[in-house]
Amino acid sequence: MRITETSLLALSCALAFPSIAAAQQAEMLPEAVAEGERVDDAYVMGTGNDSGTSTIDRKEIEARTPGSGDVNQLLKIMPTVQFQRHEGLADRESIQDLRPAAISISGGRIYENLITIDGIDANTRLDISETKPAHLHEPTGNVAQTLWMDSELVGTITLRDSNVSAEYGRFTGGALDIETREARRAWGASANVSYSEDALVNYIVSDGTRKAYEDRGNELPEAPEFRKWRFGASIDMPLGERGGLLLGVNRSRADVLYFRSANYDFEPGYRSSVSDNFLISGNYDIGSDLTISGKLSYSPYESEYAHESGIDNLIVSKGGGLAAQLKLASSAPVWWNITASFAHSDTSRTAPDTNYSIPSRTTNGNVCASLNCTRGGFGDVDQTQDTYQIKGQVGHDFGGVTLRGGLDYQRVDAMRERPESNYAYKSGVTGANIVCTDGDDLTCASGEYYLSESNEYRAYRAEIGIDSIAGWLEADAALGPVDLRAGLRADYESFLGNLNVAPRLSATWNVTDGLSLTLGANRYYGRSMLAYAIRAQYPETFTYRRNATSVGGTREVGNADWYLYKNGIPASYSTSELKTPYSDELSAAANLPLFGGALRVKGIYRRGHDEFAKSLQKTESYQLENGETTTRRYFVMTNDGGSEYQGVSLEYVRTFGKHSFAFNTNFSKTKSNNDDYLTTTFDVEDEGDLVIYNGEIIQLVELLNQNQRLEFASPLIINGSWTALWLNDRVTTNVNLRYRDGFTQIQDSGRNETVDGVRYDVYDVVEYKDRINVDLNAQIDILKDKPSTLTADVRVANLLNTIPSQDSVAISQPYQYGRSFWLGLKLRY
Repeated sequence: MRITETSLLALSCALAFPSIAAAQQAEMLPEAVAEGERVDDAYVMGTGNDSGTSTIDRKEIEARTPGSGDVNQLLKIMPTVQFQRHEGLADRESIQDLRPAAISISGGRIYENLITIDGIDANTRLDISETKPAHLHEPTGNVAQTLWMDSELVGTITLRDSNVSAEYGRFTGGALDIETREARRAWGASANVSYSEDALVNYIVSDGTRKAYEDRGNELPEAPEFRKWRFGASIDMPLGERGGLLLGVNRSRADVLYFRSANYDFEPGYRSSVSDNFLISGNYDIGSDLTISGKLSYSPYESEYAHESGIDNLIVSKGGGLAAQLKLASSAPVWWNITASFAHSDTSRTAPDTNYSIPSRTTNGNVCASLNCTRGGFGDVDQTQDTYQIKGQVGHDFGGVTLRGGLDYQRVDAMRERPESNYAYKSGVTGANIVCTDGDDLTCASGEYYLSESNEYRAYRAEIGIDSIAGWLEADAALGPVDLRAGLRADYESFLGNLNVAPRLSATWNVTDGLSLTLGANRYYGRSMLAYAIRAQYPETFTYRRNATSVGGTREVGNADWYLYKNGIPASYSTSELKTPYSDELSAAANLPLFGGALRVKGIYRRGHDEFAKSLQKTESYQLENGETTTRRYFVMTNDGGSEYQGVSLEYVRTFGKHSFAFNTNFSKTKSNNDDYLTTTFDVEDEGDLVIYNGEIIQLVELLNQNQRLEFASPLIINGSWTALWLNDRVTTNVNLRYRDGFTQIQDSGRNETVDGVRYDVYDVVEYKDRINVDLNAQIDILKDKPSTLTADVRVANLLNTIPSQDSVAISQPYQYGRSFWLGLKLRY
């Protein structure tokens, strides 16, 4: 399917600006009326100067959340939210991963959003680029979102993708606020359990992967075996007539069967991930216009990993953390609130503290069929982030003008530590005449072997502290048919030392009672990333060697024989004189009632400036103690990164009686000159490189500038949702549809050609295929006798059994998720 930008704009205009008479006629259509319960809108679209806001309420969260309980997946109904292109691959690591999906909002990178849980900052300032759990130095599995809650404990989700109020800052993508459930002031309780396993999954394989196996003459391996559980409970209780208290707990667990490599005889073993949620929420009316509320959540996460080519190498990666909030709010004519919060995230890892590579023909090393066998790991690495925040807001209506303002102070303390020095031993020397003078251990076994080389990774502690303060002021005024919102936000952060002033301006013309047109011009400033500052504090690494001493007919070796062979000097990073990344936005939106529902057409243009990137500053040579020469590389963090986003979306939502429908589409183009803050921009990295394209020699940078961003940037998205009540409201169903259009990229073909004696890479157009996905959820009240209800829950992902990633060619783990089921029960009182 292909829809051109011109045709989409024409369609948008045709739907956005029908005649006033047609709109009025549509408003006169009879509204369907139904007895009993009603469904809610799939989401509530903001209008006027809040045209960039969308909210999903509790009913739709229950109806549409997938079996995993990940509320970020609900954002697939939002046209400006993009997900990973290869989502749906059924490799064991993805099956085991219980963390929320990464998202891009309005063209921003996944770490450029403002994500809050109950208004508490849930964004990491630490490195999220490492993907290998067994990395020497870096903890892995870090996601941009440090805190998350299961859908059973979430009340509302609000997305702000454009025209964002001056109240919100520290982002250049979008603002996502996830609010946990409010405590009810009446007795109530619920319990839930759901389950999925490999027997409930239809695994499928892409044509490319299947052909790769056929070409090799190999059969497909066994499909992944796993089991997943979700279960939890909550209780609401009144605090007299003035307050309420909520206690909630939820656990998700995944157990996946892994196999070691063929050299380790394919030894099987289950690896687990566990995500826990604990929530305490309360509110109390101190007076008629004064309320105190508080929330405490604890969401630890642990995930196991063991490299297939080794033993005794279990690594446990952590995530999640603790969040606490206390809020005092007044609803008097001058309304105000003061909020104090604290968030702690722990993304540490635990691992065996020593790594050994031992000859396999020895007693200690006889655990595999390779020449050498690996045992152990590379030690613990602790990593935490603490965020302290206090903010206040005040507002008052002065007749036709409403003034709002606030102050926001935030302190961020980040830490990474290797608490103990760790060692890796290798280069085994074997022989029956070896004598270990300090006794036998894994580094030396008399009569068998000794390990002659050791790498030392010394203990260190890197700490960074940031103070951030922001102030904002905003005025809303009604000037006849025009609603004007003018805001100004100022942010200062001690790490970069920049004072950033961001104007926010939007105006809405209320053409008729329902039709409104909105224009906006806004600037958004981002926040510091601390990956460079942490890495700059890494210590040197040291390599030692030892040789045996001949004594008679024996070779004696001991700990005293180690000598420094060389030291590895880590790369040095600099962050001096950096600007704060920012994004300038122009937006336009139209809201109008249509056929009993609501239509919104929106256009967003974003230009990202001064985005973080890495560049090689210089290289210096050093003389080591053993006489060898090594080099030290100096990197500098730069503002060379840049991006551009153009998007046009059309949304329609209607609810009537027992049915709620939503349809939207988004056509967009997203460009950036680097993927993240730890990569060099291609206009620096590839400057001056020549390649062949369409038979011509051309600058590589010119070609790359034509490409759309590869990940989180599908050019056409079409979404649909239908929620319905059936059989006297005993059955609730939801059908979700998401279509992602295919697109092309100019990439290295892997071929080379020689012209006039010069060899060039050949670039060509690569086609990435489209995908359609349909999900079905059904909730059936088995027992419905007030005051309690027992509900059976069936959630089906990929109902049509389509291939999630048709262009994927995976050999080691070839499977993808086809149709899959979650089955559950829920008891409510």
